[in-house]
Amino acid sequence: MSLGSRGSTESTDSVIRTDDSSLLRQQLVIKELENRFLRRQITAKQQEIEQLEARLKQYENPNTPPSKQGGAAKSPGKDDQDGDEDEESEEDDAGGDPDAASDSSPGRSEGHEGTTRPPPEPEETIRVDQGYCPDCEQILSNPENYVSQTVIDVPLPVPTTVVKYELGKHHCSCGNEAVAEHPDCPKKGRFGPNIMAQTALSRFHQRLPNRKQAELFDREHDHPVSHRTIYNLTKRVADRLRPAYNDVKEKVRESEVVYCDETGFPVDGEQHWAWTFVTDDEVLFWVDESRGSQVLEDVLGEEFAEDSTLSCDGWSAYSSYHTKLQRCWAHLLREAEYVAERYEEAERLSEELHALHDDLTTFVEGEPSASAREQKRAEASLHLEGLIREDYEVREVQQLIKKISNGLGHWLTFVTEPGVDSTNNRTERALREQVVLRKMFRTLRSAEGVQIHETITTMLATWKQRGLDPPEQLQSILGGRELR
Repeated sequence: MSLGSRGSTESTDSVIRTDDSSLLRQQLVIKELENRFLRRQITAKQQEIEQLEARLKQYENPNTPPSKQGGAAKSPGKDDQDGDEDEESEEDDAGGDPDAASDSSPGRSEGHEGTTRPPPEPEETIRVDQGYCPDCEQILSNPENYVSQTVIDVPLPVPTTVVKYELGKHHCSCGNEAVAEHPDCPKKGRFGPNIMAQTALSRFHQRLPNRKQAELFDREHDHPVSHRTIYNLTKRVADRLRPAYNDVKEKVRESEVVYCDETGFPVDGEQHWAWTFVTDDEVLFWVDESRGSQVLEDVLGEEFAEDSTLSCDGWSAYSSYHTKLQRCWAHLLREAEYVAERYEEAERLSEELHALHDDLTTFVEGEPSASAREQKRAEASLHLEGLIREDYEVREVQQLIKKISNGLGHWLTFVTEPGVDSTNNRTERALREQVVLRKMFRTLRSAEGVQIHETITTMLATWKQRGLDPPEQLQSILGGRELR
């Protein structure tokens, strides 16, 4: 090969290698762009998955009540699902015993014999003789016999009484002026105790908005009023009940066991909290903008008795305020079941916790001695410590173990303290009414509205807790009669 030919060949090879290198760089750039695009897509999909999982947790978590399962809309006034074990879900609307069966089917139980209440004695008898034959179109008279039908009804508009009170005015020798009083004559306004009581009951027991009550006055009482008048009536009721409300708060402070819980309740569109405190004889509602331990100090006092017990969930405000707690087993067992349904690793843990709770509740029902209680608590504590020492791989199971570990000193108080429940169910049952009222009324409007709400709902719930008739008690105190 000549030198010219060789040089030409080398030049050609150089061009080819240059073209190949350029082509490879172009392909590499294209691949890098494709990878960058795919990474962005993956990041976007991961964010979308996280958002969907967060939304799903609102409806599928151990603290989700049945009313919210299946994608029901989230109630106003509720935060997103709380995270770690020290921030329990604030709304366990369902409450209830963790081992109780759920049966939501309406009507009487199968095999139950129905009964019909006998009608009251009629005050009047109306005899109807004339009949009509639809086939012959004849008007008939002189019946052969009669078919009886007793009808119960009320007249509309509802009869009202209008009484004028002439109140004696006196001048005392000391210089004071005194005006005579009558229990059925209110100090302010022209509506008597029965109307005031029914207005408060319609609002807070029958959950009727003020505007609807105004319509009811016009239709059934033939006495038009404004919705503002309805509001003023409930305020007068709350003012009369406020001393009784303060008395309930004092009795709660003195109780040896207080069951506590809280749920979101907006005030003028801003997040507030409806706190609930339950004893054997009292139910106290307290609405506050804070969910912190300062509320517990305001309600129970800075020096709540050291030997008194607070029953609660895992919200950190309780442990910040008081040391003697009873953590709710209903929350723990529900969460254990929830995790066990999804991870095989948690199945034995859930079974162990349920078996331990059943054993302990059966034990305390036998009213054992104080020494036997101490020994049983020590054994149960060792059992829990053994469970949390085991190794778990799944993150959700590890979070459950963290919950047990963080509350280790508070799960077994009920074993050594007679009269303390293992669950916080009685507070959750009391809290249901606040949840329903929130769903109905959406928000409270002012500080005055807050005081009306917490005062009347407290007294209605407390009377019911004491086995008394709320309407009767309300009419008694509004009529100036002795309140039991």
